[in-house]
Amino acid sequence: MLDIASGAAAPAVGLVGSDGPPLTPEPVGPAPSNFEAPPVPLRSFETILAERSAAVAVASVETPPVETRRLVVRLLGGEEVELGSYDDREVAVAAARGLVERFSAAEASGEWPEVDGRFLRPGAVASIDVLVSA
Repeated sequence: MLDIASGAAAPAVGLVGSDGPPLTPEPVGPAPSNFEAPPVPLRSFETILAERSAAVAVASVETPPVETRRLVVRLLGGEEVELGSYDDREVAVAAARGLVERFSAAEASGEWPEVDGRFLRPGAVASIDVLVSA
């Protein structure tokens, strides 16, 4: 204890009889892991083509996506009032025809029909459209 406090140097201890670091250090790598993903096996070109042609065949058999139709009243100023959306075109067209009849009757009687919380003057309607949703 007295030697340490007084600053006396302790004898150096080296590696296997030498005073300095080893001349050729051995690299130390990471330990093997059991969690590494297994290598992905390579597939042949014919296998890839067969998978793609099968996927194309399945896609061509599937039904086309349903196009949603929107019922829109277009006013003379260019404003559009959307009234609803329908999955079936025929139902949307029937709703549009009913709306046309409603506006025709309102025009003949001089009334303004209420549409989506607004009272619209029949003369302000430019068109009643059934549009495909984008």
